[in-house]
Amino acid sequence: MNTTALRNRLSRFFAHPGTDVAVAALIILSVVLTVFEASCAVGSVQELRFFVVESVITGIFIVELSLRWYCARGTRAFFSEYWIDVLSILPIVRPLRILRILRVARIVRVGIIFTRRGRRMASLIHESLIENLMVFGVLLGFLLLGAVGMLVAERGNPDFSSFSHSTWWSLFTLMAGEPVGASPTTTAGRFITAAVMIGGFTLFAMFTGVISAVMVTRLRNQWEARDMELHELRDHTIICGWNRSAVTIIQEIQRDEKTRNMPIVLVAELEEPPAFASWGCRIELLYFVRGDYTSTAVLQKAGIDRAAATVLLADKSLPRTDQDRDARTLLAALTIEKLRPGIFTCAELLRRENIEHLSMAKVEEIVIGDEYMGHLIAHSSRTRGVIKIVDELLTASRGNQFYKIATPAHLIGKTFFEALLDIKKTKNSILVAVEAGRNESATELMTNPPNDYVLNPSDSLVLIATADPESRNS
Repeated sequence: MNTTALRNRLSRFFAHPGTDVAVAALIILSVVLTVFEASCAVGSVQELRFFVVESVITGIFIVELSLRWYCARGTRAFFSEYWIDVLSILPIVRPLRILRILRVARIVRVGIIFTRRGRRMASLIHESLIENLMVFGVLLGFLLLGAVGMLVAERGNPDFSSFSHSTWWSLFTLMAGEPVGASPTTTAGRFITAAVMIGGFTLFAMFTGVISAVMVTRLRNQWEARDMELHELRDHTIICGWNRSAVTIIQEIQRDEKTRNMPIVLVAELEEPPAFASWGCRIELLYFVRGDYTSTAVLQKAGIDRAAATVLLADKSLPRTDQDRDARTLLAALTIEKLRPGIFTCAELLRRENIEHLSMAKVEEIVIGDEYMGHLIAHSSRTRGVIKIVDELLTASRGNQFYKIATPAHLIGKTFFEALLDIKKTKNSILVAVEAGRNESATELMTNPPNDYVLNPSDSLVLIATADPESRNS
């Protein structure tokens, strides 16, 4: 396995919801053990036991952070996101044991994880609850930082003789913005007191900001993707531009068995992210990048270098002529091909005369929406009922669909008619076309080829089936 493939597999592993749950559970366990260890007498057997278990957990975090660093796009991006976690593993070195109080700061990361994964329930619960979870995580982090820190730094001070005393002191100091009930006597204790006081001011500002965001903007940026989330995406689809068909495209991608868990990044010049939750879309898999999709920087932010496919829509987010929209589609296609050579691209055009230019830009699939709609209506006037058939074939949620598979080994050398009978018998599917692979860069699609056409190893078969034929036993 090459380096790129290994990094992609590790990135997908770290992006999995189960990994986030496991990391959050270990962080919470680590914080609890740190509290118990700080509450024990120095040199006692209980303290040693807690220290050993915590050291094992810290070792797991060292491995995790090392692998995340290996997968990161850059050292700066890694440390900007995980600097607290890096500092929290330093206490494993005994001369730096006083820094073990930084372990409790990792509780903030738990809040971040819950906030990100809370998108799953955003359509079921009030939006502000997600933001309040983040504030609660920061509050808990500062509270534990003061409680555990003072318990460790002020050993021998009767005002901090137990975890309950130091916890109440930390809570009152956090809320009041000044030491309440006791004063530190050590230098480390004074620094911790200052940190808790500053944390109280910061927490008040955060709470005010959250309330203001809910009241004024309705959390307009809640769904918009953050840079660190976009950096983790792999094998996603990027939709460039916006029109009414974008919602249908996203719904169909999320209904199909093969692509239902594929992340989707929408790049458009919209003032606000579309209300996809109200249309039944899974917003935990949707990301929004506001900007011009013909810009190299915007496409790179959307992760074009790691994307699996792109869709170029005739953008209607801003008033433009049809010729300008097609010109932007062409410019975007050229830019995408330069940044990500060989990526699959499907583009929507408004004027057929521009097809040649998109073909030169190596766009694999070109759709002329208005023209196809006219053909379909005209055809239905001649063949009544054809609309229902097309509607079923193009909808992933019900009935039959089109599938393309490689020619099965036992059908190579067979005629089209023999393959037609075999596929209907073994896969309960209808063979309608053959994509003949002439060479690596050119193919020819033959709908209903002659009965005596002989299938070649480079051919692909286009079928109509109720489920993926490749999942059926041949």
